Amino acid sequence: MKQLLSLIAGVTGLCIALPVQAQATAVSFPAERLQQCEKQRDAVKTNAAREAIENDDLIALAKLPAPGNNATANQIYLYGKAKYLLAYEAVTNRQTEKPDATLLASAHKLIETAAKQGDAEALYDQAMLLTPLDQAQQRVALLKLSAEKKFVPAMMQLAEEYFLTSQNYEGRVEAQSLIQQAADMETSAKIRLAEYYLHIDKRLNNTTGYDYDVEKAIQLFQEVAMACDGRGAYHLYEMSMNKFKPNSLEPTAAVNWLTVAAELGLPKAQGDLAEHYFKTGDDIKQAILWGERAAENNNVKGMIVLGNIYYQGKGGQSNLSKSLQYFEQALQIDEDNRFVQDQLGMMYYKGEGVPADFRKAAELCKIAANKGQPGCQYYLGLMYVNGEGVTQDIDTGIGWMRKSAAQDFAVAKNWLRENW
Repeated sequence: MKQLLSLIAGVTGLCIALPVQAQATAVSFPAERLQQCEKQRDAVKTNAAREAIENDDLIALAKLPAPGNNATANQIYLYGKAKYLLAYEAVTNRQTEKPDATLLASAHKLIETAAKQGDAEALYDQAMLLTPLDQAQQRVALLKLSAEKKFVPAMMQLAEEYFLTSQNYEGRVEAQSLIQQAADMETSAKIRLAEYYLHIDKRLNNTTGYDYDVEKAIQLFQEVAMACDGRGAYHLYEMSMNKFKPNSLEPTAAVNWLTVAAELGLPKAQGDLAEHYFKTGDDIKQAILWGERAAENNNVKGMIVLGNIYYQGKGGQSNLSKSLQYFEQALQIDEDNRFVQDQLGMMYYKGEGVPADFRKAAELCKIAANKGQPGCQYYLGLMYVNGEGVTQDIDTGIGWMRKSAAQDFAVAKNWLRENW
């Protein structure tokens, strides 16, 4: 926090703000508000079931105790939602195409029980997760019951149902009223309202009645940020850079808004900020700081930044074992990331941070090479030529070498020039 306040103080006099000519929108973020947000975030408490659901922590979900005889409707719902997520664990992990039928049946029963007892979240999930798509009337009826209890996701979804299906002015007005009520209650709805003004959802552009208004969206995103939600600051960062131009936000404000979003705890912003400091080379210590915060929040970009820093030895931080560790973590979260597959394939081949493992290198490089990564195309070619980790096949190896060279990969071009 102190580092962030120093940054803001040095750039804007303790306030992130636009140049004088753009002050009509009053886009600023007082540094003292960051301190208030930090205290507010630390004070927020949640129960174990809700925390496990929000974090998609399947291990914790599996350990949740069944609700007792005196359980509230919401406790029954949360246990049912945990069962629902566990039912789809194998589907999420691409191990099967169908959910666990036993767990799913139990989840349905628990959620429906909680819905009958009037729990707003259960009513919403019964509408959105358990009601077949062709039963629109039943879904809307459940959404109405949940919205009447002021459950914001239900209010927002019901409004969109009205936008899409209402054929008259009254239906639009009712939908707009729901959205405004929701926006007054939660920042997620305020973000959605800003998106209406930006005409992001093409399905709704001609039905909501909201004219395209970039400055109104900026105002709403600022309100979201001031409510300690980093998503608002991140939107302002993007709009400062290149989105929805022209607008009153200056490019010079972009890094400041990104910093605010990161400090407010948004993992995506933390990863982007780490990448910013890494690519500019302005401050490798800041790149490590934000990379570590992002990695703690399972942000792949932060892990990749840290992997690159320790691999390249930026700022005197050479540590191949640490580099490998961060790239491995990134691959666990994003198993289809071709950059990480490419990097790990090369490291396993060369024995960097780990004993050389040609079979593992070939396994990773086959995937990355087929996705067009020139580094792994070269090393896969080398493995085929030398019979390392794969059955020797010189023609196949030369083919991969040529593909790598065609992408101007210097090592592959040199190898072909010297050996073929």
